Amino acid sequence: MRPSNHFRSQAGQKVAVALLAMLPWPVGGISADDQIAAAAVKDAKAEAAWLRHGFTGAQRDKIRAALQLGIDQKFVPGGALLIIHRGEPILREGFGVASLETRQPFTIDAPCRIASVTKPHTSTLIAMLVEQGKLSWDDPVDKYLPTFVGIAVRDKGPATRTPKVRELLSHTAGFPGQPAIDSGRWKIKTTGTLADAVADLPAQGLAAEPGTVYAYTGLGYMVAGRIAELVAGKEYGALMKEMLLEPIGAKAATFYPSDELKARIPTAYERKDGEFVKLDPASRPRAAAAFPNPAGSLISTVDDVGRLLMLHLNRGQVDGNQLVKPESLQALYQRQPATGRTSYGLGFNVLKVNAKGEGIRVRHTGASGTFAQLNFENDLIFVLLTQVPQTQTQPFRDGLLKAVAEVFSSADAGAN
Repeated sequence: MRPSNHFRSQAGQKVAVALLAMLPWPVGGISADDQIAAAAVKDAKAEAAWLRHGFTGAQRDKIRAALQLGIDQKFVPGGALLIIHRGEPILREGFGVASLETRQPFTIDAPCRIASVTKPHTSTLIAMLVEQGKLSWDDPVDKYLPTFVGIAVRDKGPATRTPKVRELLSHTAGFPGQPAIDSGRWKIKTTGTLADAVADLPAQGLAAEPGTVYAYTGLGYMVAGRIAELVAGKEYGALMKEMLLEPIGAKAATFYPSDELKARIPTAYERKDGEFVKLDPASRPRAAAAFPNPAGSLISTVDDVGRLLMLHLNRGQVDGNQLVKPESLQALYQRQPATGRTSYGLGFNVLKVNAKGEGIRVRHTGASGTFAQLNFENDLIFVLLTQVPQTQTQPFRDGLLKAVAEVFSSADAGAN
């Protein structure tokens, strides 16, 4: 994979950090009064960077038109968008509203439930622990959790072996997929601690032999998070903050939102008959856990998700310091056995690989309407946060990705 030293220097990173500190420019789908308020937080530096990188105002308008279309067609009331090109934010703004009731603009610093975009954070943390020698990708789960010895495949008897750590993060550990969990066929403990929930899993059994079937689920990530707690001697949320979030400067990201932060989270909606209806996130089975869920309960902003992807784009460096080795991160972009057409790695969907089989375009989405994509070829990061279920917003997201791909003159910019 070719290096991109022209924007991975310490000086370049400082420019990116400085630009990420700017305020957003909400656009489209809001009242005249809201438009006046939005003008006061226009991100002038990102506006200038867009032109300096050789793009035109018309190209930027193409992307903004796609955002506006999502509002006009009632796919989303609003959201926040971040595009980083060659290490520098060039489009960074909120659009629409965070609340249809108050007409509050959706700002760039709005803390959002990022759902499964939490998974790349977890896999990055596990990669760091692997690098430190505290565990191995091919360790069996029962090395750390003896209760998994003899775990059964439901209705078939004992499994031939326990899952491996890498299988926990590639959805091939044999746990049931999300539909089976949502239907209640597997009773997942959501009270108490992460340790309590994981301790309850062996009795529930597996749905398939480890390493044989891909089934998208958060259970493997919960088990991986519990293993991380055991080998590091710290509660998962605190461990994530200390090892990853604080070092990359993700100050807004948290598993423990204060009341003040909760009040700033944009209203969650779902679409029914072409209209928006308020959605209680806690009512969704996969989001109901009371403890920090390594699979999907992180609250973050577009800037802080961007910081995670910048860590990957900079090959594990932050401000010139090597936080994690490039080869440790590269393991996350390797397509894993049994994932089939999903081409899942460890915490990332691997959309494209080079001749060596190394992932050069990876991403993850979240059920709450979140999206994070990293393109090593084009030196491009794309982060979109909304709070409407992604299953209901696919046409909007596809249109936006198409506009981005056209602007960056390559279908590989993320059009599929």
